Amino acid sequence: MEQIINHIQDILKSNNVTVLGLLWSAFIFILGIICAECRIEEWFHHRRIWKRLAVCLAILIVAIALNWHVIAAGIFTFLVIISTFLPLPHEALLLLYYKTHEDALEKERYRCWLVTTTALLRFNELKISKCRGMTKRQDVQIAFIDEAKKWDLFDREYIKYYLPNLDVLFRIGAIKAFENECSKLSRFDKTGYMLSFKTYLAHNNFDYEKMEELESKCPDTDDESRLVSLINKFCAYEASGEKEKMKVVISKLLDFKRKGIINIELYRDLMIYYDEIIADKKTADILAQEIEQLNPVNFDDYLNLIDIAFMYYRRNNYQQKINSLIERIIAENKKRQQGDEQMITQIKLMYVMFDNGYRWQEYSVGLFLNRTNFLNRGYRVGAVFIQETYRLLRDVNFLNNQSLNNQLQDEMFADFDRYTKRYISEIESDIAGLDDRFLYRKRNLLMLKQELLKNKVGDDFVLLRKNNDEIFDRLIEMCRHNGDKREMLHFLVVHADDILTIDNQIRESGKDDVGYANTMLQKDYDNHRMAYINKAENLVCEIVNMLYLRKYDKSLAYYVIYTAYFYMLLENRQRSLFFFTMFEKYDIDIKNWTMPIQQIYHKVRKYNSKE
Repeated sequence: MEQIINHIQDILKSNNVTVLGLLWSAFIFILGIICAECRIEEWFHHRRIWKRLAVCLAILIVAIALNWHVIAAGIFTFLVIISTFLPLPHEALLLLYYKTHEDALEKERYRCWLVTTTALLRFNELKISKCRGMTKRQDVQIAFIDEAKKWDLFDREYIKYYLPNLDVLFRIGAIKAFENECSKLSRFDKTGYMLSFKTYLAHNNFDYEKMEELESKCPDTDDESRLVSLINKFCAYEASGEKEKMKVVISKLLDFKRKGIINIELYRDLMIYYDEIIADKKTADILAQEIEQLNPVNFDDYLNLIDIAFMYYRRNNYQQKINSLIERIIAENKKRQQGDEQMITQIKLMYVMFDNGYRWQEYSVGLFLNRTNFLNRGYRVGAVFIQETYRLLRDVNFLNNQSLNNQLQDEMFADFDRYTKRYISEIESDIAGLDDRFLYRKRNLLMLKQELLKNKVGDDFVLLRKNNDEIFDRLIEMCRHNGDKREMLHFLVVHADDILTIDNQIRESGKDDVGYANTMLQKDYDNHRMAYINKAENLVCEIVNMLYLRKYDKSLAYYVIYTAYFYMLLENRQRSLFFFTMFEKYDIDIKNWTMPIQQIYHKVRKYNSKE
């Protein structure tokens, strides 16, 4: 060993290399590796770094010029430098305060004391995590994204804070804005977040092959993004009736369930698969019981989960279970909700109880007598009360041949007419005040307005057509503006169906009732009929164009059979036969579809089998 050390010393002396020089070279080498690994060179291309370097330089110049204490200047400079990556001391204390004082966090009390980007990012992360309710959370996320765009973020900050919240744009229906943001952040294309986002966009484009390809590239993405991707794929395979592919997705969804993740769509897809697709009643029974035991913090989530078990019990005629769940929801609503939310749940239970034959008469009459309290709460409660009351009275009369006491009914309808005009004005005001990106919120408000208007028109089909066309045209244009192709295709189908189904009903009524055919309302409708039919044809052409762009993919089978049905109503046998034949080529078991779709299928089949 001594000989080896002496040999090294001889080499150093012969090459005029000192130990200090060797250590310095080693230090430079290690520093170079650190800079390369941490990409420190890139930091100096960032404006936040240059701003702080400028401040530090100014501090040193002032300290030298005024002969300030060098240590004080050094401490201040050090604080300026670390504020690039860490909150200042007072900001760190304030963030700790927010963790235990949610009221101050929600009202953003003392926020003006947060000055560094790092502190603001942590503040927004904390605020989003503490949000209760989907609507509030989305509002806070959108506010954060809009504000964060103005900040100079490091890449690691984009990955930690910005990307986890970016998909809120997709969830509110701002698909085009979401796609634009993804394009701007293309440098993150290899991250799990961005790969997941691309699966969302592929889903919007009905491109399920690309969804599978992208999902295979991002196995390490976060659970939430992977779950959304799997749910979208299950939806596609369900539409195309591909049981084997559904089985693969279900096995992956079960992995999430085992992790203890509570997601409404996850449990809904599992129930659809076991109960309706493969008819495994034993597993479906166990799943329903498991769902009953779940108790998420958010009451809306609780109701949506219970609804999955409830509908399963209803499909299988478990009346005792149904009654028990209704009583449980009534009790939980009183205990866990208050204000508008509690009243809306009370109202919606009214039809549920009738539909399931459980104490509905005494329950509904109790709400009718207390209607003023509901109507005075504004359209969020009042419009739902009017909508559900009309629905209940209509079906009670149609299914049970029963009617409400005439005096009570006349008094209620007079109140409804008085409040409806006010509600429609309030709804339009709220729509105008909403950011255009909130497509799904605007959609819900417009659909609520449509229900209110529908109750006012009576048998005036021309006015009904005018109201419905105005609302559906707005919805389709909003979807087009936001780049939501799926929602746009949905409303194209709904609009065409609305025109042609109502037209078919009117013509059938005219055949059965000659007196009705000669009324002024019928004649007024006949004068406008060709304009309505032309509009429906234009809508169907748009649907066909969207199907053609996706080469009539099997996942669009639902829309293909509807297109065949529309051409049947338009009396275009050639086109109807073309789309019906295409649907038949998909080799889909129609029994796996809902009864209304099965009825449409059999009507189209019968129509196209005629010589």
